[in-house]
Amino acid sequence: MIWTGFVTRSAEDSSKFKRAMFLLAHVRRLLPPLPRDYIRRRRAVRRITNVFLIASLSLITAYFITRPTGGTGFPAHNHPAKAAPAASPVSSSPAAPPSAAPLPSNEANGYELEPGPYTVSEVEDLVLHDANRDKDLHVRIFYPNVAGKFPVIVFSHGAGGSQTCCAGLTRHWATYGYVTIQPTHGDSAAQRRNQGEENIRFLQAVRDALKKPALWESRPLDISYVLDALPAVGNRVPGLLGKIDAGRVGVGGHSMGSYTTETIAGALVDLPGQPGRNFGDPRVKAVLCLSPQGPGQFGLSDHSFDRISLPYMGMTGSLDGLGPVASPAWHKTPFERSQPGDKYHLFIEGANHMSFIRPRTLLPGRAEQGGNIFEYTNSASLAFWDAYLKGDARAKQYLQSDALEKSSHGAVKLSRR
Repeated sequence: MIWTGFVTRSAEDSSKFKRAMFLLAHVRRLLPPLPRDYIRRRRAVRRITNVFLIASLSLITAYFITRPTGGTGFPAHNHPAKAAPAASPVSSSPAAPPSAAPLPSNEANGYELEPGPYTVSEVEDLVLHDANRDKDLHVRIFYPNVAGKFPVIVFSHGAGGSQTCCAGLTRHWATYGYVTIQPTHGDSAAQRRNQGEENIRFLQAVRDALKKPALWESRPLDISYVLDALPAVGNRVPGLLGKIDAGRVGVGGHSMGSYTTETIAGALVDLPGQPGRNFGDPRVKAVLCLSPQGPGQFGLSDHSFDRISLPYMGMTGSLDGLGPVASPAWHKTPFERSQPGDKYHLFIEGANHMSFIRPRTLLPGRAEQGGNIFEYTNSASLAFWDAYLKGDARAKQYLQSDALEKSSHGAVKLSRR
């Protein structure tokens, strides 16, 4: 045994220690020589240390900032594709119709939390060309692998994001018999890089989205164009032929995607030279807003929401305060100021701005809480779509009951008007 101070080392430990010291000495030989002067030596060591620290922190920061967009983007296309890309199966649940058994009002496990009865396929990137605006629009699609007519949900990503986000929601809905379509809007950092802005960063794309009215205008126009293009989408994707029910359409979104959803529902937007612009689309039957957007941003005013009469569900949380004007009360404004009837608002204790679109959390100790919050989102949103796009009485009963609040042990508060 080798004694070193108060620490006892075995011969094996000593050998490992010597190897480590040898490697350290070798690394030091690879580094530039340090000056002998003490002050200059300290400065040189500090510079070398800073290089490694800055690089490490930059990588960590870039990961957490860009991760919410849900991926690395998509390949650029100079022209609309002549044929749809092959769809790939992404679920293995058996193809069987969902049960119509009545739901007890005290349901303990939430509404349809497990993957649904249908296997689904994914089209990762389909390019649609809007001739009126001379614009290519990239979309991702999930759809059931069985015959039949299915309602459509168009989902809008947050500022700077892309079509690659939120698959935990859109795929889940598809397994219960929905065609989900996710467009990439012009504010997307990935889209802008594909169009030649190689140095654009996510945070810069977000800042641009907040201050450029042209982007506020283009987003709802993207949604309406997707609805215009539904017949073409059904024809271009072989697995979708005959499956799209254009008479049952819902629109949802997260953050700036909620702004987009609100405008499609009839919220008025003040654009330069166009106060009170109305982008409402009568083809939409219900809307879902995850982290809804209140007045004072994106051209929305105190009375922008007065005309919203569609079935509406909004979700926010106690930690959903991203941005200079955001707060749980601010996020509740569209619910409070829209016309009464078929309006729902979920407040989730502990939910932050990103909790509604992914189960992960930045704090390892709160991983279970993050998963629970995402389950509440999936449960309530699917019940809402089933109630208002499929006319499912069981889903409507769930929304009118206290089942979600009980299953969350008080973490969720569901308001109705």
